[in-house]
Amino acid sequence: MIKRFLFLVIILSSAILLRVIFPTQLQSANLSSVKDTLSTSQLSYYGTLGTGNSATNTLVKISSTSNNPSDTTANLFADDVIGIGRSGSTAIDLYTVKDIGNTAEFQITSGLNSANIIAGEAIIATRSAIHTVHFTPVSNFTAGVFQFLIKASTTSGETYNDGIPDQHGFDSGMDVGSTTTGSGTRLKTADVSCPLGATAGVGTTTVIDSTSYHVISCTLGTGVTSVVGVGYTMVVGRSLSTGSQLINPSPTSNHIKGQASGSTDVYSFYIRHLDSSGTVRDSTQGKVAVVESVRVTATVDPTLTFTIDNTNVTSGDSRCGNTLGTNADNTTTTSIAFDSINLSSFNDLAHRLSCVTNAANGYAVTAFESNSLKNTNTGVTIPDTDCDSEDCTTSSATEWSTENDESGFGYSIENVNANSTAFNYDDGSTFVARPFGQGTDNSTTLFSNTSTPTSTERIYICYRLAISTTQEAGDYENALTYTATATF
Repeated sequence: MIKRFLFLVIILSSAILLRVIFPTQLQSANLSSVKDTLSTSQLSYYGTLGTGNSATNTLVKISSTSNNPSDTTANLFADDVIGIGRSGSTAIDLYTVKDIGNTAEFQITSGLNSANIIAGEAIIATRSAIHTVHFTPVSNFTAGVFQFLIKASTTSGETYNDGIPDQHGFDSGMDVGSTTTGSGTRLKTADVSCPLGATAGVGTTTVIDSTSYHVISCTLGTGVTSVVGVGYTMVVGRSLSTGSQLINPSPTSNHIKGQASGSTDVYSFYIRHLDSSGTVRDSTQGKVAVVESVRVTATVDPTLTFTIDNTNVTSGDSRCGNTLGTNADNTTTTSIAFDSINLSSFNDLAHRLSCVTNAANGYAVTAFESNSLKNTNTGVTIPDTDCDSEDCTTSSATEWSTENDESGFGYSIENVNANSTAFNYDDGSTFVARPFGQGTDNSTTLFSNTSTPTSTERIYICYRLAISTTQEAGDYENALTYTATATF
């Protein structure tokens, strides 16, 4: 019995000793539903100045031969704020992109400073993103820790926290007061939103498989336990007006130089679940892609549309306060046909004029007549009207509503929705008129707009012809010329 007891003691002791020398490995599991959604996946821009730049010039030439992360203007866009390095300094000066000229140059809104023209100086445009990280735990630990690990650069010449976009990882921003003027402030705990009321933490970096990662953590409080199978979210970054964000990388050497925009670089990230002792219990690797944005370009040609038609100017329609007679039905877009004239009353016809343009400074519609209405056989003319008091002119309209023993031709205007600088007929009881000017030099503006109209603008132009009983019989004719001019 004693020998058997000693044998059992030896066996148990050996087992305990082996357990101490060779402890059982913790079994790590993968978290599920892991993803990192970026508010923008656009790559940052990092190029350098080429040769030929000069002070006060708004055209910036970039280097396409220096093996830079960005060696074309792909991924630069109008309204981008860019930083250009200063000669002999670690600081940068900011400019705004106005337009992209070609793959080797772009235009800025203000001229280059004399300190920003030396070939080889950096050109950067940072693209920052809020990371919304989703995951579902497969273990529950009280007072555990969730960690989000995202690639950080350790490449020579790159610093992962200086606010300058790195070619091989995400940058966490610069400290306020840093001598290097990068972009944004350093990512802080206030910029991290945690689930379950956990405490946010922004560490430095850690290394996994010889690769460096930023560490952002959420530590659960004492007594707080995550629930298996329940999805949680960490948000890394806040609006730049109130906080900071991680800076997206610039293109890597995996990019094909000179390729079109729209190419991706893929980076690994990890979601890890630690127990209260800080031991990593579960870990899942994910992938996130950053991409050059695709430039969309379109050319809107200058447009100007001017039409003359007979819409709502036919027999029985009321225009400029008068009802149009039966002859109005003969008026077309290219002719004003009074036909046989009524000698005992006014003869009234009309056209509708319409104009629209996309010109920044609007348009003007003018008109002139070739000459007074002239008898095609004898050359006798019908004079242009001088109105009731013989005082209207091509630039001054007065009342013309009383028939008299004089022949005359003139016009009035009924404004529909135009920004008309011309006169308008009165209240319907009075026809206010003036004669057309003769020849180009006497052209008169009918309606206009000094800015881009929001819709088609229209007027009605009402033609009036009065004939005295002594006017020579025959066919009379002249030509009216309308001109629409847009100011771009």
